[in-house]
Amino acid sequence: MINAEDVSSELFDKLDRPLTEIGFRQDSALSADGVVINYFVSGSNKKALVFVHGFSCSSKYWLAQLQHFSKEHTVVAVDLAGHGDSGINRKTYNMDAFGKDIKSVVNDLGLEHITLIGHSMGGPVIVEAANELGDKVDLLIGVDTLHDITGEPIGRVPGLIVNTMFKFFYESMTEDIIADFFTDSTDDYLKKWIREDALKANKGAAQGSLNALLTMNYPENLNDLSVPIKILNARNFRETMVDANLASYKDIEIDFFEDVGHFIMMERPSEFNEWLELQISKKN
Repeated sequence: MINAEDVSSELFDKLDRPLTEIGFRQDSALSADGVVINYFVSGSNKKALVFVHGFSCSSKYWLAQLQHFSKEHTVVAVDLAGHGDSGINRKTYNMDAFGKDIKSVVNDLGLEHITLIGHSMGGPVIVEAANELGDKVDLLIGVDTLHDITGEPIGRVPGLIVNTMFKFFYESMTEDIIADFFTDSTDDYLKKWIREDALKANKGAAQGSLNALLTMNYPENLNDLSVPIKILNARNFRETMVDANLASYKDIEIDFFEDVGHFIMMERPSEFNEWLELQISKKN
């Protein structure tokens, strides 16, 4: 097993370099509303792992997984609209549109059997994408996400208050959000890199993404799904409603990592990759 510290050191060296340097091809597809969706792909098999980033992030947050899993799998990493190298001309950011972003890439590549892997906001995005893609999706894997899938959208007035505050106090609220992502053991360089990257994010996309999270209706969106869901959450970030989640969806499993922050796949890449390998092997 590769030592986690060794993987982290290599990860830090490559975070600000293009993914094409690790053998990925960069391409794009048009989403349903005409926004250009950037993606990176390695391999040509029609069975693939598709990685989806979270709020104000990009495909490079999966770097340690992309270089690991591309050795034996076809791997795709998507930049959602308003993120990474994708277009920023979306009029309304919502989970339905993000789900269609994933669909556009899957269809562009002609993929037939996929595992969707989503971190944080990427969790509800892959739920939407699974509704869009139907029987092309074999498995959903959530990473520190889907903490409570029984909840309905936040009310209009509370949502308006949060969105207004975020609009006028973007930097301070972003700083507060970021501070909750980490534990005392999180690497200082990683904390700094994520903080700086988040503050560079497109503000319109960030506010739209926040609104999309607040208005996500999990019961409605999960109602028609029969795809297995595997979740790996951090104990330290948000409480996971284990019993309620298990009771509300018939095919869901929830695991935990202890003493880790929100970005599990970056903080503990070696252990995370082993866990993900196990979930993929179970499916096969």
